[in-house]
Parts: sequence; C-alpha cells; structure tokens
Amino acid sequence: MCVTIRDVARKAGVSIATVSYIINDKKQVTPETKKKVLDTIKELNYLPNYNARGLAKQKTNLIGILIPYWNTDQQTGIMFDNPFYSELVRGIERVTSKNNYHLLLVGSNQKPEIIHNLIVQRYLDGLIVIGAYSELLFYLKKTDLPFILVDSYLQDDTVYSVGIDDRYGGYIATKYLLESGHRRIGLLTGELLDNGVYMERFKGYRRALEEKGLRVDDKNIYETETSFRGGYEGVDKLLDQNNSLTGIFSTADIISVGVLKKLKEMEVSVPDDLSLISFDDNPFAEFLYPALTTINQSIIIKGSCAAKLLMDVINNKEIDEKKIKLPVKLIKRDSVRRI
Repeated sequence: MCVTIRDVARKAGVSIATVSYIINDKKQVTPETKKKVLDTIKELNYLPNYNARGLAKQKTNLIGILIPYWNTDQQTGIMFDNPFYSELVRGIERVTSKNNYHLLLVGSNQKPEIIHNLIVQRYLDGLIVIGAYSELLFYLKKTDLPFILVDSYLQDDTVYSVGIDDRYGGYIATKYLLESGHRRIGLLTGELLDNGVYMERFKGYRRALEEKGLRVDDKNIYETETSFRGGYEGVDKLLDQNNSLTGIFSTADIISVGVLKKLKEMEVSVPDDLSLISFDDNPFAEFLYPALTTINQSIIIKGSCAAKLLMDVINNKEIDEKKIKLPVKLIKRDSVRRI
C-alpha cells in the first residue's frame, strides 16, 4: 500500500501542513520537529507525489522529448534502434538532471493533435522536438509551452532551434570522395523531405558534384529507411540502378552499418571495390570494419545545447540567438580509398 503524507503526519505526531512545509522547505520549523518528520519519512519510505506538487506549483519539472518514429508496429523504429537518438538524449539529460528535471520520451508517429493533447494533459514544463514538420509546429504554437526544435529547417523566425550545417556536411563528404578520385558517386539517403536534414545533405552532395562539372543522376540516388535494414536493402537497390559506382555517400551511420553487412555478403570489399563515406560519427563508427570515414556532428553537444536553450527559455532569460547552428567536421578513417 502506498504511504501518504497523512501517514507521515500521523506517525510523526504533526499536522499535514507541517510535513508539507518540511518537504517543500517553505517555512521554518524547529530542528527537533524537522528531524522527527525526516526520520519518519525515511522509516516509512515515503515518496512525495511530484504530480500533485507540480499541479499546486504550476510546475512539474517534466521535459518532453519528441522523437521520430517510422514504424507504427511499435516493434522497430528510429526511437529504439538508432544510437543517434540515445546519444542526443544523453546530451539533453546531462543538462536537465542538473536542473532537477525529468524526461518523458514520446514517439512522434502520432497525429499532431494527439501529440498536442498529450502535452497539455501531462503538464510538461517544456518540450524538445526532433525533426518537426509544419503541421506539428502549427499545433505546438497553439500552446504556451516553451519548446526547442532540433534538426528542423522549418522557416519560422519566432521559434527556437538547434541544428548543424547539414548542407556543408554533405558537401565535404562528397568533396572528399571527389578529391580521392571518385566521379561515379552514389547517394544512399533517408527520405528527401522539404525542410528535412537529408534534403540539406543532398544539396551539399549536389553542390560538390556541380563544382566538378558533374551532374546529379537520378540512377545514382536511392531513398531508404533510416535504419540498419534500410541500409542493407537500400544499397542493393542503389547498385541495381548503377553497378558502376566507385563511391557511396550514406547520409547516416545507421544506414552504413546495413550497407557494410550487405556488401560483405555480396563479396564487395570496402574500400577496395567500393568506397563508403557516412554521416553522424556515432560511437560505433570507429569500431566497424573497416572503420567508418564519416562526418562528425557532436551529437551529445547538440543535445546539451538544446537543453540549455530550453532551460533559458523556461527561466525567461535573455537569449542572444534563437537559431543555433553547430559545426561539422570530416573524420577520416578506413572506408574510403584513393583511385
């Protein structure tokens, strides 16, 4: 049976109000009374009801994180099988825990009005939204909830956002392949949506090719799921479209894992037969075989930056920049060879 504040008061021989004052550190009580109450709390293993306290204070110390979710069967999906998101949440948690906030993870495959209702019902203090789309943003702006967009290219100067220079990342990835002598370069990418990160990486890919006088060829591009299986099945389809490719730019490390597995089964050697460059620099990238050449985007720092910005918004601090863009850099390892 759950121990209540009433049980603590009865056992300690004080009023419920006195117990509440001590828990919330609201009023001065005698040291003897405070010790008696705290000892009773420990003896009964009483845990305060944070929801009730939050409603009373108009604050719940609960931050929501809205994460993309591509598979509605609730068995597999981006939220569960992509290490990118665990790294991002780690960065967020580093900041929120220091500020005494708890996290609530929500998959964004729900309709935007359902997400809106969930936000209102859970009395969140703030929200971090990863990969927002225009319809969802419309509903978010109908609330008074402070929120931060992560990895979104929605054109709205009124909202706060944190991201990276995805276009430049796509550019330097493709440029590195070009500098290594490659000209027939494929692009294996997540879905190319307007205002999405993959579209920006594609634009960087296109710019690098055009600077070399090369045109973008549709048969060199294949869109797939952002998953291990997406890479595994996608590279097969890409090579069916053009089996003369010498290099591939994969827009996410999780896709590249599937690519490496499939190429090994096909007895295609990386990088001897086909070079591969990726994007994200997840912790596992350097431990693959071959170690993955990739674009580093400091995922944990991105999460921490988003959380710090949200804390400032919640606390009504003066904010110099509404839009924060973090740098990317090329990490050279073993999956690209010069030809």
